This record gives sequence, C-alpha cells and structure tokens, in this order.
Amino acid sequence: MKPSIPRTVKDALVETLRDEIIRGDLVPGQYLRLEEIAARFDVSTMPVREALRDLEAEGLVTIFPHRGATVTQLSADELQDIYDIRATLEEMATRLAVPLMTKATLTELTSLVEQIENHLGDVATLVKLNHQFHLTLYAASGRRHLCELNRILRYRTQHYLHVFIVEVELGHLPQTQGEHRAILEACRHGDAEQAAAIMHDHLAQVGRAIVEYVRQRDESEDSANRAK
Repeated sequence: MKPSIPRTVKDALVETLRDEIIRGDLVPGQYLRLEEIAARFDVSTMPVREALRDLEAEGLVTIFPHRGATVTQLSADELQDIYDIRATLEEMATRLAVPLMTKATLTELTSLVEQIENHLGDVATLVKLNHQFHLTLYAASGRRHLCELNRILRYRTQHYLHVFIVEVELGHLPQTQGEHRAILEACRHGDAEQAAAIMHDHLAQVGRAIVEYVRQRDESEDSANRAK
C-alpha cells in the first residue's frame, strides 16, 4: 500500500486550480490533463487526481471515467436552476443569521464590504471577497449543513460570475455594492426579514443577468457554428 499523500499538497492544488477556474484562466469545457497539471506543479499525478475529485464535489470540475476531466460547463437552464435554489437557501440562511449576529461578525462584515469597495477594479479579488462576505454572514446562523450547501452551490457559479463581471457588469458594481451595504444595515438593525428580502432580490437579479448573458452567448456560438 502506497503512503498517503500529505493533505497540504492536495489542498494547495485545490486552492490554486479553484482560483484559476474562478479567474477564468481555466475556462468552462477546457480539458484538465493529469500529466500536464502534475508536471506544471512538479508533483505526482495522485494529488492532482485527488484535487480534481474535490473540485468535482464543488461543481467546478466534471470527471468523465476513462476520458479525463474538464472545467464544468453549465447551460443557461442549469445556471437558472442553481440561482433559484441559491436565492431560496441564502434568503433562509440570512433570516436565521440576523438574530444571532454578534458585534464581531458585524465588524467582519463591515470590513469585507469596505475591502470590496477598494477592489472594484480587481475582479478576482472582488469575487473572493464577495464570496467571503456571504459565507461569513450565513455562518452566524449556526446551521452547518445549510452553510455547507450554500458554499457548494456558490462555488458552482463563481467562474460564471467572474466572466460576467469582466464582460458585462463592471460598470454596475456600485449598485451591487449598494445592495451589500443595505443587507449589512438591516443586519445592524436586527431586521431579519428586511435583510433576507434584500438578499433574495440581490441573488435573483444577479442570477437573471448571468443566465441571460450565457443564453445569448450560447445562441451566438451556435449560430456561428452553423454558419461554418
């Protein structure tokens, strides 16, 4: 029996590859070849294989038996499905979190909103800070399984959020940031219903915009392919 690979190697690969997918360095549908990744990071293929399995669990990678792996590619309908679920679950998590919100959590959320404000031109950092803001808020609920579901579903759309911001949404980020501030203000006032309602509308609006963007892009690509 071969010795187990230290988790730190696999975890480092997961973090690096996840960041590259979210940034768009690795795009939906792109093949992820074990040998190439192993050579690039100077490791064996075993931790690469383990890392890809973790990323598959997060929905960022799709593994095909005997055919390798690709960055997960979602249709507009699949994205709509995920955002519909996310809007409901994240609304629920917000409603449960607000009554349990501590001063320390409010301070952390305030800091994250300010950091987002300072990184509106750095999309990769912006997406990570946005993710952290939401998960920090939901963690206050103390609902471990609900928070885990939200984390997984958020990962599944992060790479689409990144490309959408870069290609479409960059000029509208102040409006999105205003919604973050409104959610934070409702949390400060202990208004769970208001915070939850804003969260639901915030996610539904972003989801509709991304779904429409992907639908139009896919239709354009289909038209171009038919014209060849």
